[in-house]
Amino acid sequence: MQTHLLITCLAIAAAGILVLATITCRERRWRDPIRFYSWPDKQLLIRQANGRCEHKSPLWRRCPARGTQADHIVPWSRGGQTALWNGQLLCNRHNKRKSNRVPSALYRWRLQRRRTKY
Repeated sequence: MQTHLLITCLAIAAAGILVLATITCRERRWRDPIRFYSWPDKQLLIRQANGRCEHKSPLWRRCPARGTQADHIVPWSRGGQTALWNGQLLCNRHNKRKSNRVPSALYRWRLQRRRTKY
């Protein structure tokens, strides 16, 4: 009985060490040292988007809400740069919904095409 308990404890300890090793050995992503867009950059994004949210669902029109937040297309937490080419203007609702997800290549392509029209 005691040997069975000892083997169980050793197995749990080994599993814990394995989990800790994988957590600490993860490759860290490079992050841009500048996290937020500066006010002049945000003004350029507002001008570029005509003050409107740039989100557009696949089957519907562009969001009619006023764009209030400068957002990273490729999120900063996933290695996206704080540069104008990686910025978009979103309303509060769409910025919260996007969170730190990377949009699909189709979404990014459609955004670039849309930007030529406004």
